[in-house]
Amino acid sequence: MNQNDLNEIAHRVASAAMEFAPGHRPTAAQAADAAAMLRDMMQAAGMHGVTFADFDAVAHFARLAIQLVQSRDESR
Repeated sequence: MNQNDLNEIAHRVASAAMEFAPGHRPTAAQAADAAAMLRDMMQAAGMHGVTFADFDAVAHFARLAIQLVQSRDESR
């Protein structure tokens, strides 16, 4: 994974964060955790030849990563 990929992940998570209604947007820490999760997911998927385009064809993974982090935090 190169710097361009990391920048793309950060951009995707920041854009997805703005899709949430005020009061439900992720905190800075949650956004960082979501970006790290998406990075790790992309690295693992890359071993199988899966790209951002493949992720985009299936679901909004940046938004999903945020929702996963928020769910984790709510259950703590």
